[in-house]
Amino acid sequence: MSSALVFLLVLFAALCHATWSAIVKKSNNGLAMMAITSVVEIIVFLPLIFTVPFPSTTLWIFIAATTIIHGFYRYSVIVSYKFGDLSFVYPIARGGSCLIIAIVSLFIIKENITALGIIGISITSIGLFIIAFSSAQKFNSKAFFIAITTSILIAGYTILDGIAVNLSANAFTFIFWMLLLNGVPMLIYGIISKNGIRLTKSYRVLDGVVAGICAIISYGLVVWSFQFIKVAYVSSIREMSIVLAAVISLFILKEKEAVGRIIPSIIIVLGVTILYFEIT
Repeated sequence: MSSALVFLLVLFAALCHATWSAIVKKSNNGLAMMAITSVVEIIVFLPLIFTVPFPSTTLWIFIAATTIIHGFYRYSVIVSYKFGDLSFVYPIARGGSCLIIAIVSLFIIKENITALGIIGISITSIGLFIIAFSSAQKFNSKAFFIAITTSILIAGYTILDGIAVNLSANAFTFIFWMLLLNGVPMLIYGIISKNGIRLTKSYRVLDGVVAGICAIISYGLVVWSFQFIKVAYVSSIREMSIVLAAVISLFILKEKEAVGRIIPSIIIVLGVTILYFEIT
C-alpha cells in the first residue's frame, strides 16, 4: 500500500472527524449525538463481525480495554461542554496526546521515529497548543485538568488500537469488533441519563446518523492505517481535523473567533507536511 495514498486517506479521516465534531458542537444535546453515533456503529458492524474470524483471547483483552477507554474519552468530551470551553480543552487534549504517543512509541514500544518525525510531531502539537491558549479568555484550571485527562485517554486507546491491529491475524477482526463495541458505554449512559436521548426535542436524529457515519469512517480509517504508518505519525496527521474544524467554523458555522486560528492552523499544516515527506 502506497504511503502517499494512506496519508491522503488519513486526511480524509480528519475531514470526517472535523465534520463529526462540528455536528456534536452545533447540537444542543451532545450526549444524544454520542448515543446515536453508537447506535449507527452497532447497526453497521453487527452484521460485519460475521464476515471476519472470531477474535483471539489476546485480542479480546485489547477490545475490552479500548472499549472502556473510549467510553471515558467520549464522556470527557461531554464533560468539557459543561465545565470547560471546548475550543480550549480539545486542542490541548489532541496536542498532548500526540506528544504522549510519541514518547511512548519511542521509549516503551521502541518504534523507530526519526528526528524529522519528532520535529513534525512537535510542530503539530505546538500549533494545537497555540489554538487552545489563543482562544482562552483566562486560564481555566478545571478545563486544563479535563484537557490533560482527555489527552491521556486519547493516547491510551490510540496506542492500544495500534498494537492490536498489528497483532491481529486479520486486521478487520479487530477493527469491526472495536467499532461495534467502543460506543456501547456512552450509548448506555445516553439512555439512562435524563439529559440524553430522552430529550427528543433537543436534537435531530438525522444529525446523529450523519455524525455516526463520519465517526465510523474517521476512526476506522485511522486504525486501518496503523498497519502501514507508525502510530505516532498517524496520530499527528489526523490532527488536521483541527485545521479543517477551523475552516468549518469560519466558513460554515460563521464563528468570528475562528479567524484567530488561521496562523496556528498554518503551523499545524507545516508539521503535517513534514510528516508527509518523512513517511513518503
